[in-house]
Amino acid sequence: MAMKLLICLFFSVCNAFVAGVTCGITPIDIRTPYTIATNLPSFSQRNHTLQPTSIWGSLHAPHPTGSFFTNIGLGADYFPIAPYPYHIKIDNVVGVSISYATWRGTTSSYVIIPFTADLIIGGVESTQQFISGYDQLSLTMTWNQVAGSGSMNSPIVRGSPYITMEYSNLTPIIQSSHAILSVNGNWGSGPFNGTNFVITMNNGMTWKIYSLNGQSITFNKINNALQASSKFNGVIRTVVILNDTDIPIFDASSETYPIGGDISYAFNLDTASLNFVWQTRGPCPSSVLIMALPHHTDSIVLNNFTAVTSLQYRTIKGYMTGIVGNNWSLKENLTPIQWYSPAGIDPSKKSAVVAALQQDKNRRCTVGDSYNAGKVLASMGRLALIADEIGDNATATLIRQNMIADMDPWLLGTNWDALLYEPLWGGICSTSGLADENADYGQGWYNDHHFHYGYFLYAAAVIGKGNSTWIQSRKEQLIDIVRDIANPNTNDPYFPTTRHKDWFDGHSWASGLFPFGDSKNQESTSESVNAYYGLYLLGEALQDTQLSNWGRLLLATEIRSVQKYWHIPSTSDIYDAPFSDNKMVGVLWSSKVDYATFFGGNVEYIHCIQMLPFTPITEELLPASFIQEEYPVVSAVFTQANYTVADGWKGFIFMDHAIIEKETAWSEVQTLGWYDNGNSQTNTLYWVATRPSNTKKRMSIN
Repeated sequence: MAMKLLICLFFSVCNAFVAGVTCGITPIDIRTPYTIATNLPSFSQRNHTLQPTSIWGSLHAPHPTGSFFTNIGLGADYFPIAPYPYHIKIDNVVGVSISYATWRGTTSSYVIIPFTADLIIGGVESTQQFISGYDQLSLTMTWNQVAGSGSMNSPIVRGSPYITMEYSNLTPIIQSSHAILSVNGNWGSGPFNGTNFVITMNNGMTWKIYSLNGQSITFNKINNALQASSKFNGVIRTVVILNDTDIPIFDASSETYPIGGDISYAFNLDTASLNFVWQTRGPCPSSVLIMALPHHTDSIVLNNFTAVTSLQYRTIKGYMTGIVGNNWSLKENLTPIQWYSPAGIDPSKKSAVVAALQQDKNRRCTVGDSYNAGKVLASMGRLALIADEIGDNATATLIRQNMIADMDPWLLGTNWDALLYEPLWGGICSTSGLADENADYGQGWYNDHHFHYGYFLYAAAVIGKGNSTWIQSRKEQLIDIVRDIANPNTNDPYFPTTRHKDWFDGHSWASGLFPFGDSKNQESTSESVNAYYGLYLLGEALQDTQLSNWGRLLLATEIRSVQKYWHIPSTSDIYDAPFSDNKMVGVLWSSKVDYATFFGGNVEYIHCIQMLPFTPITEELLPASFIQEEYPVVSAVFTQANYTVADGWKGFIFMDHAIIEKETAWSEVQTLGWYDNGNSQTNTLYWVATRPSNTKKRMSIN
């Protein structure tokens, strides 16, 4: 114990940052929620046909529909969730089943991590489970004894290498799908008494079990399970040991454990500080040990933590690194790009852009579903902004008038697929989506809201840039849409906080109220980027600096994680060959990556769904250094025998090409006959015309 206190003191000195943490003092939650609205939503109401079950305990709507633990919230305890570095399953019978994959299956089509119940920690008595709490960085599960007063409680905290169980008058039991060989080197059946135990398995794994606060416990080995000799009141933690040299690290951090976490943030011009504040129990908050994902270690501020670089756990997202400290500070650079591409239009190509605009200016939105309507409205917005940039005020005004006529029915609820507020989960869904889980791409079951509504926000921002009267008249409806996909407020009674954004993973999850064996997923990262870009521009149009900066923070973290986990440059070590040769991920899951899409396996689908729509922010999403490696892979479709690429997708490949070879791409786009409904001839020409010249030559020199 004396050694642990000395180590705790060392960590306290090293980590006396931001909140002024000292040993033995639980930090104050320094986050002040940014509130954009808390009023009853302006849209008409209709209840969802899928009702939350008793798994939510006493918790009421709004419920998180895009969280890492959606499987649990749907009662799908047969499917795992991935708090990392483990995958876990939670059920009434066994408590928490923990899987740590010592290998990943890799092919050219996928990378997958299988689930195996490597260790199971729970109680002997029959219990009933429910969600007793959650926050931006954790889930807390509670099990109450069915016939008795006992209970157990497990805070599932993102990145924790330990799984923790708090017992009250229940009998602990530790099991495994593997054979338990020895306990503290003893191959017998016990009894084993003490406060910590090293367990070896026949699959070669080693686990360590801790009983906290010096509280001794006795286990007996019964039918390949370690069962406590009596009911227990205390805390047990377990951790997988990959190297014996890691044991002192785990010993030093074992007594203080995280019970949750929250985020805080601050802005300074074009930078932001994003803080993870871990709430803890135990004698030394600054000694808490959390594993960081690769994108965390890329942006973490070095003087705000103690890194244990020797401690490495592998996940689907690469190797996690040990971080000691209960407050992380991550630095994010915020984009300076606003409405237009920074380079401006190449004068030699401006006349072609102007001519195309005159052909496209009368575009209207006649599609009925929220996703495609959003795409078309946003594509009209691109035309209006290009008209603004070239100084054609009459055309810009015409386009905005058409946009208002086509967008108002959505905002005012007068179209056939009207948007409705759904109070059982807490969100805005389409009429057809609520009637049919497969309609509108699962939108009524909370799939892809940021894709759909991100287009709406972008279009509204463009209208508002040129028509402040209209945007002020529709502000209430627009803010409701913001609350649906990117609500900053943790106390909003009608909408969850940041529905899609996973602050620990850094990116968004697109899937909603559908259970999956590989847990959460997201396909179109460029559309998630577009959502937060649209939010940022809406703040600009409303002259709301807080909203604008909030959008820029969501945008910056999204781009960082997309470039880390979907883009695969040669410098990346996230995925192994041959999968890494693809250069692009199609769908990222919690425990799998696919080189495919939900709508097909064509190479152009996989790559271009991570690119569209092309807007000025695409410059940050798709850097030339990456496209130099990626473009040869996607363009190979043009050399395949008996293979035809539709013009809509071909246009995106040519726009991708323009990032590294502007003049060649300019010739290529002249051959297009039609465009994706979220694109246009004008926008295609504008994109190529605003690319820097001689990119390939410049990069080769650098």
